[in-house]
Amino acid sequence: MLRKIKLIFRAYFSTLNMSPAVEEIVKKRFISRKDSKETSIWIHILLFVVTIATTTFAGISSGDTLVEMIISGLPFSITIMLILLSHEMGHYLAARHFGVKATLPFFIPFPSIIGTMGAVIKIKSPINDKRALLYIGALGPIVGFTLSLIASIIGIYLSDIKPLPDTIGNGLVPIFGDSLIFATITKIIHGDIPAGHDIFLSPYAWAGWIGMLVTSLNLMPMGQLDGSHIVYALIKRKQLIFGWITFFGLILLSFFWLGWIVWIIMVLLFLMIGHPNIDDDRNLSTGEKMIGWSCVVMFVITFIPVPVQLI
Repeated sequence: MLRKIKLIFRAYFSTLNMSPAVEEIVKKRFISRKDSKETSIWIHILLFVVTIATTTFAGISSGDTLVEMIISGLPFSITIMLILLSHEMGHYLAARHFGVKATLPFFIPFPSIIGTMGAVIKIKSPINDKRALLYIGALGPIVGFTLSLIASIIGIYLSDIKPLPDTIGNGLVPIFGDSLIFATITKIIHGDIPAGHDIFLSPYAWAGWIGMLVTSLNLMPMGQLDGSHIVYALIKRKQLIFGWITFFGLILLSFFWLGWIVWIIMVLLFLMIGHPNIDDDRNLSTGEKMIGWSCVVMFVITFIPVPVQLI
């Protein structure tokens, strides 16, 4: 019995690390997808339209009539949808360039203060080239970060510094954390915020904040996330070091924000720690390495240890 448990644990650990022993399983998974039926373009359009509706509803800030309310929600909706669409199209166009089969973006509508759970594309054929892996992983975050940065700068400039209310009732109030880049932009534009005051984000700044968060989550160097693709293209199997450091970091941070527990579970169930092996020993150019390491820096400056606290 103990021997069986050890074997099961060893097999699971090998899967977490995406060791060569599970490489054939990964390949068979892609091969089985090869002839799968294509998703109708109307599914992508429908999800896109519904997500515009949910993000518009989430962005409503004022208005006495339905039309006025919709108009007030559009600045946030258009900005966040542009960021998400550009991020995923960066992946899609890079995949098409390198002959990797990929779907158009699937938007995920979700009624909440954000209105969406983001967007994804599905890679439906193996990536056997380190250059392809780097560009497919990097172009999405680079484009998404650039647009999020523009939205944040404009949005923070348009945001107001206001006194905090003396009383906030008996309910829970969300306090959103800042990344290094977001806090720096705020300080440059508004200086030191006086005690008892806070910045009240404009719709564009709010969309930029979310875009930064999405960028950092995708750039975590684990499993099938963008960051893992990039780091593996740079240093191959040494990506595992970054992956495990990030994983244990999330465990530590989960004591301060319970939302990280969801990510820990996703990693253990299907994201994994390691990246599937790619049999390509060609060196990246200096420019390509700079692109890759700039994405690592991008992860550091956009990461928010505690995205939200309820007080």
